[in-house]
Amino acid sequence: MPIKLSANRYRGKNCVPSRTLLLSLLLLLFIQHWCSAQNGTDGFDITKASFLLPQPMHKGVFKHAIAIHYVVPPTAWTLDMVKAPMFNYAAKYSLPSGFNLQGELSTLFVSNRVSAGPFWNYRKDKFYLGLGYQIAFNYGVLKQFGFNTVLTGWEQQPSITIGHSFAKTAVVLRGDLYYTNDITFSEGGHDVKNNNGFVNGYSFTGSFEQRLHGNHVMSLGLKVNYLRYHIIAWPALPVNSYRYLFPEFHVGLNLN
Repeated sequence: MPIKLSANRYRGKNCVPSRTLLLSLLLLLFIQHWCSAQNGTDGFDITKASFLLPQPMHKGVFKHAIAIHYVVPPTAWTLDMVKAPMFNYAAKYSLPSGFNLQGELSTLFVSNRVSAGPFWNYRKDKFYLGLGYQIAFNYGVLKQFGFNTVLTGWEQQPSITIGHSFAKTAVVLRGDLYYTNDITFSEGGHDVKNNNGFVNGYSFTGSFEQRLHGNHVMSLGLKVNYLRYHIIAWPALPVNSYRYLFPEFHVGLNLN
């Protein structure tokens, strides 16, 4: 039985990227290209600094990155309290034979998602291929404004990633499938469970990495989701009967 909860008492104005966000992205793009122009040719190699490229690495290499994910929920999911971007931290640790372990955390405090799993990576000249499989745990909690609600759920997330590297930039495309194993919604001590697995949906992400300063790399990405639910909008509509198409904007910084 699908889990549903009326969104009428949560619904507010449309959640669209603000003018401030768009101006900030343009400013970051300007700074990015200016810094690249100042760095000149000093032997910088994007493959050594990239986080997103699905490349095989020597055993024992650790890489991590932070990012802001600005999700634009569909009109039917619009929430007054969910207009802030989600913070994301991702990391990977390389294993032999092109494998690595990857994990990430996305959080808005009331909405949280943790995923981890193995990836296999292959490189041919400047082209890259990655196949991944992750287990994800969704956790939402809202005990303010008179509410006492909690959501928990487990998902499987297989993915395929392709990339191409240039001297100082890289382009990465990734596709993900989201299969929900089970999900539980609790309100005021009453639990509604759905243990029947279902395909939540799909997503496609295009990302661009470029040198920002020194060996630090900045990334800009656009993710297009086609999902029945997203953890950021769980207080209004935990699970929908239909899938919705909505975008997500990423701005990231590699920490290595």
